[in-house]
This record gives sequence, C-alpha cells and structure tokens, in this order.
Amino acid sequence: MNHDRAKHLLYAYADRQIGIMRRFFLRRHVTGCPSCLAELETIQATRSALRTNLPMHRAPPALAARIASALPREMAPPIPRQRLHFGFAGGSLAGGLAGVALTLAVTRVVPPADPLVADVVADHVRSMMADHLTDVPTSDQHTVKPWLSARLDLSPVVKDFVAEGYPLIGGRLDYVDGHRAAAIVYRRDKHVINLFAFVANDRSDAPLRLDTRDGFNVVRWRTGGLSYVAVSDVEAAQLLAFVHLVESG
Repeated sequence: MNHDRAKHLLYAYADRQIGIMRRFFLRRHVTGCPSCLAELETIQATRSALRTNLPMHRAPPALAARIASALPREMAPPIPRQRLHFGFAGGSLAGGLAGVALTLAVTRVVPPADPLVADVVADHVRSMMADHLTDVPTSDQHTVKPWLSARLDLSPVVKDFVAEGYPLIGGRLDYVDGHRAAAIVYRRDKHVINLFAFVANDRSDAPLRLDTRDGFNVVRWRTGGLSYVAVSDVEAAQLLAFVHLVESG
C-alpha cells in the first residue's frame, strides 16, 4: 500500500471501518512509516482525550416523547380476506416465512467480531508473511526485555520457557488496538506464538479470556497495568498452558 493511500485511510482505520485485508496491508505500512505511525497515534490520543474529558449531556426524557408524538404514525395496510385462506400451499408458505423469521432472529443475536481479536490475528499473520517475525532475534531474555523496554513505556514479562517446550526466539515492536506494543515471540514445535503486551486505556486487572478466529486461538488478560494477548494456531490447551507460564513469570 502506497503512502498517500495509507494516509487517506488512517481515520477509517481508527474507526475500524475497513476490512481485515485492507487493515492488514495498512498496518504493515504504518509499522514501517514513522509519519503515518505518528499521525495514527495522534488520532488515537485525540479521540481518547475527547471520550475522557468532554462532558456528556443526556436529553430529557420528555424530549423523546415529544419527538415521537410529532412523527406521523404509519398504519399497516389491511390484509385482503382471501390471503387468510391458506390451503396446503399457504400453510407451507407460512411455515417457510416462520423459518425465515427464526433465521433472522438467530442471526441478529450473533455478537459482532471482536476488533481486538481481529487486530492481533492480522498482526500474527502479517509477522509471518512479511518475514519480520523479530527485530531482535535471540533466545536471551536479558537481551529481549531491555531492548523492548528501551523503546516502549512498559516492561513486559519476558522469559525463556524452553524447558517447558516454549522456547523464546526474540521480540519486535508492533501496534495493537491503537497502542504501541511489544511482541515477544515463542515457538511450540513448528508453531509460532506471538505474545503482545501494551498499555491499554483500561489498566484494571482482567481474567483470562479465550477466543477463536480464522483457525487461530487468542487468549487475553490484564495484569499489573498491562494488557497481554497471546495468539497462535496451536491447540487451545497448549496456548493456555503457555499463558499460565507467562502469568507465573
């Protein structure tokens, strides 16, 4: 994605109004473009400040009633009497319409895709497709942690769990949910595990939550003022075992 196109899409990206593929290529551009990264951070900071500092005024309850009473009421057209006499075909039609209504009802209660989960899965895929898995490729936790802490305002958990089957292979800088993030990279057999750590707006502790998207498992939690998200295509039980190792570290 070229610079002009990426810059034009930054506001839509911040509003989560672009699809996963365009979001993927835009994120790849932003992570390598200091000017776009700075502008996106400014957009995110401005919107966060507006949400936090601007007062919100609710309209008085009587206003909704006045607006509703001023709107013209629509009357349903009368149903011709002959339509009430369904034969065998009419009964089938009624059953079919009921089935459609039930399908629509079920569809409406399906929750929308979680944008954070979509974000980290796209990051995970991008890190492997772009051959940019690590900025500092080493299994030495005493190298990875200081390297990340020197470039970010956070100090994430970095341990080498090689004895438990999760060797550390390095770290890199990334961008998650509108925040600069540390990505600590591990392997499980032939699978890659990306562990993201960042300072989110909500710094309260939160328990583990497991999600699945596009064949990837995602575990997230908050502790010590940091948000952590682990993503991989390993089995959920193996990813949870890894997360418990990180928590104990």
